Amino acid sequence: MIGMKKIFFAAAALALFCLAPIFGQEQNAAAQNGSQGQEAAPNEAQAQENSAANTSGGFQNLFGGSFVPPKSAKEFWSQVAPFVNLGANITLNTESKLKSAPSPTAFALAFGGIWPNKAFLSFQPRLSFWTSYYLWDGKNALPAEIENRTAFVLNFMLDLPAAATFRFQKFQVEAGAGLGILARAAMLAGGVGEGDTGASGSAGGDKSEIQKWFWSNARFLYPEIFAAWEWNFTDRIAAGFELRYYLPIGSLANGRGLTESIFALSAKLIF
Repeated sequence: MIGMKKIFFAAAALALFCLAPIFGQEQNAAAQNGSQGQEAAPNEAQAQENSAANTSGGFQNLFGGSFVPPKSAKEFWSQVAPFVNLGANITLNTESKLKSAPSPTAFALAFGGIWPNKAFLSFQPRLSFWTSYYLWDGKNALPAEIENRTAFVLNFMLDLPAAATFRFQKFQVEAGAGLGILARAAMLAGGVGEGDTGASGSAGGDKSEIQKWFWSNARFLYPEIFAAWEWNFTDRIAAGFELRYYLPIGSLANGRGLTESIFALSAKLIF
């Protein structure tokens, strides 16, 4: 009996000695898992807070990211987002429809850039182009219908606006103001001869009067305002619609009111 008890206690002691390292490893693993769980909990809570902050109010970064001044030409161009506008320009005409055209609508194409891209405030210069017909009534150049045309006119509008962009999760809204400079080049329309009858005595004389009228009395200056909405397809590409209004300084200064105002409605693609 005594011998059997000694053997039993010796076997139990050997078993405990062999199993002790295993229990120790399990306890260490449990302690590590608990520590990791405690560390993960704050991280998870912080991630939830960040997610809530990003989705709160439905916007991702309302006022845009921070701006870092470029240190080289390469960095500058990396901060520029080109864009294209395609739409229609309506030129308001309040003169008699018996001698001039109703407010004409012309197809317009524009190219521009946004700098710095992704910032709340940006500079968005662009150049737009469209064509039109004009006649000379002896005092003013007026929009003309094709059958009464004297001059075929190339119109180039250089826009120099600043804009504020409000960025939401899936779309963005822009509002801006600036100055437009309208350069117009008049030439005799097709089918009109230099010596044809005109208000100044000849069609060639009317064309010259129209050209001088374009550049006199600040008629080339157009303060502008615009608003745009764009859907963000990717981090870089967005597309939407834009509306611009150009105020005619020359017409206001000459007492002709808002005639020659320009309304531009177009699609806008940023890439």
